[in-house]
Amino acid sequence: MKRLTSLIVDDERLARVSLIKELSKFLEFEIVGEASSIKTAIPAIQKLNPDVLFLDIQLSDGTGFDLLDQVEFKGKIIFVTAYYEYATRAFEINAQDYLIKPVSKERINNVLKKITDKDKDSDHDRLIMFNYEDRIMVEQKKSIHFLKLNTLVCIRAEKDYTSLIDCNGKVYLVLESIGNWPKKLPEDHFARVHRNSIINFNFIEKAEKTGNTAFLFLKGVSAPVTVSRGYYKMLKTRYFYK
Repeated sequence: MKRLTSLIVDDERLARVSLIKELSKFLEFEIVGEASSIKTAIPAIQKLNPDVLFLDIQLSDGTGFDLLDQVEFKGKIIFVTAYYEYATRAFEINAQDYLIKPVSKERINNVLKKITDKDKDSDHDRLIMFNYEDRIMVEQKKSIHFLKLNTLVCIRAEKDYTSLIDCNGKVYLVLESIGNWPKKLPEDHFARVHRNSIINFNFIEKAEKTGNTAFLFLKGVSAPVTVSRGYYKMLKTRYFYK
């Protein structure tokens, strides 16, 4: 197995030292850098492009969630924190795991297994690429639906699941992480705009810019979809300024 390049972001030096000590027991991880704040983490992520981000939630200049809103990161996120109450939000943005300090060797071993298992799944998923006119089979308890891709308005993260919302307002819950969808969807029509949201451009009714982000209002969806700062920059570059 290829070693997983890893970046540790934590504002406590002793916490970084402790985590590095535990990670060093596993040959699968290669620590390529450390950062103590959002300010130092952003250039480190952009320069090192690590496979795994071990991210504290409470940082000196904001939160780990703030960091993810400001930088485009497509790798795996492992939150490492002393607080339980952020777990739900962590999984909403598709975090691979949520570790409570102090981190044990056993918990890291579980994380490693989860990462490698998902990598095996994703190797298979890359073989599937949908066309905009395709139908996708969606299983819902005892029923099966064939959803036309061109009726799909948006996709939202639900921990290890995703919700598919069609143009009639119907919601389908499927066992698929949001990180796998961009590999399958035609990029001329779909784009990820946040760590927990993918939208279909054809259903945008209006957009409202606010600072370095924007809100997208989609047909048939009551609440606007937030575009995070990192993805907003990517969207402008890829789709609008060719």
